[in-house]
Amino acid sequence: MGDPLAYLRAVHFAATIIAAGAVIFEVMVAAPAFAAAAGMLDPEIRRLRSRWSWLVWASLAVAAVSGAIWLVLLAADIYAAPIAEVWRDGGMWTVASETRFGQVSLARLAVAVLLAALLPMLRRSADRGLWSASAVVLAIAVLIGPAWSGHAGATPGVAGEFPLAADALHLLAAGAWLGGLPPLAMLLATAWRQKQPRWATVTAIAVQRFSLLGVISVSTLLASGIVNSWYEVGTLNNLFATSYGQLVLIKIALFAAMIALASINRFYLTPRLATAGTVRRLYHTSLAETGLGFAAVVAVGFLGAMAPASHTHHNAAIAEGAAFVHIHSNAGMADVTIMPGRVGAARATIRLWNDEFKPLAAEKLTFSLMLRAPGAGSKLIMRSPAQDQDGSWTVDGLELPQAGNWTVTIDATLVDKRRLLLDAPIVIEPEQ
Repeated sequence: MGDPLAYLRAVHFAATIIAAGAVIFEVMVAAPAFAAAAGMLDPEIRRLRSRWSWLVWASLAVAAVSGAIWLVLLAADIYAAPIAEVWRDGGMWTVASETRFGQVSLARLAVAVLLAALLPMLRRSADRGLWSASAVVLAIAVLIGPAWSGHAGATPGVAGEFPLAADALHLLAAGAWLGGLPPLAMLLATAWRQKQPRWATVTAIAVQRFSLLGVISVSTLLASGIVNSWYEVGTLNNLFATSYGQLVLIKIALFAAMIALASINRFYLTPRLATAGTVRRLYHTSLAETGLGFAAVVAVGFLGAMAPASHTHHNAAIAEGAAFVHIHSNAGMADVTIMPGRVGAARATIRLWNDEFKPLAAEKLTFSLMLRAPGAGSKLIMRSPAQDQDGSWTVDGLELPQAGNWTVTIDATLVDKRRLLLDAPIVIEPEQ
């Protein structure tokens, strides 16, 4: 549990969830509640909305900074070089502009800037409808963007569409529920401190609307979580026998505890809002629910840094001196071995597998290696492998001119006419 990138991912997701959730809460929950006050609470509402704006701005800033650091660390890892060297030689821009993660990150940053600029317009405009809808759309775009840079987003064709939709819905539901808890707690704290009867209507409407939003979000989280677990954990045994599965169990336990607190809020405290002290207790349970939720986000940060249990690599025999990489997606997997894994003449062997590690039949396969070393330009080797009798594919007579981090790409047409497109880095050592 000492991987700094895992914590960075958790901070990034938490900041994104808070920023988007606060926008969704204000537009879909708080605005109708404030409208019921008919202008009687204008000074308090303005102050509360101002605090929400600062919360969104601060969260977007944290998300932007953590996202930038994430990209920098990823680039340094891809090139296996110090950050300063990768930055100086242009590798950082290559990763930002030519990888899916980088492209998604840049798009999300642009949307986040638009959202931050839109917030003052949301406050000043007499016609809030258009600006409110625009703010929600932008917030959702920032929130669900990471789904396109995950395992599902990298899977081409129909095989990736279902888990991609599940990932996006999971992020949206998490933002609407978990991200709405901090602004809800702020509203409840204001109502508790004011101790004025005119806040009773606002509180009742806001709590009821958030409760309904919570039910929808929890149902969506449960359904999308089952889909994600099916694709990423695979079997019941993996859930208990692998580190990935055990971390998923921790996340499930935290989710169950959140549901328990949410049930107390909805079925016990909400009907008793008129009773003295209930708003204070609701405020405290909302804070506890928030703490559990962001503990689950930390678990998500570590899950993203691990290979899914369903893709745990089987025991492949790797010859001494070979360069080897296992590439996986929901559509299929590949083992690529380059022997010897150093500069000079070499032979590549490719084996395709399905998600149960059974051979995956293909009609055609293209193999390519590309070197993108900072300052050294690009070198591309593309070949059409020949299929052996055992079902593997081989490329003889490869000439590897330079050591470094290469990218291996497999483009296969499967017998069922699906396309399998896989790529991953592979290290070629210097000539001995």
